Amino acid sequence: MEAQVQEPLGKGRPARYQRYDWTSRALSEWHELASPDVLILEGVSSARAAVRDRLSLSIWVETPRDTRLRRGLDRDGAEALPLWQRWMTAEDAHFAAVRTPDHADVIVDGWHPQE
Repeated sequence: MEAQVQEPLGKGRPARYQRYDWTSRALSEWHELASPDVLILEGVSSARAAVRDRLSLSIWVETPRDTRLRRGLDRDGAEALPLWQRWMTAEDAHFAAVRTPDHADVIVDGWHPQE
């Protein structure tokens, strides 16, 4: 993300990045990205310390673990449970170590009881 997107865009140049294919667990096809007025980065490490000083705004979406798991399984299917369990364990360890929510500009409630 840094080398393929943030650095070129930061220099006013178009960016080019490879999509990550979760099924094959490998980088996939290339995508072109013109310099946008606003760039929204989403993902576990999108507000990590190494890039934090280049962000205009960071938003943390606080959602209960069981809700995140249910949403993931609704999207990916029940057979993805082992992957989700490994992912969430690693994600919990990552956020405990880097404390991303402590550095967020905005915290949003991602849990909706009416679901």
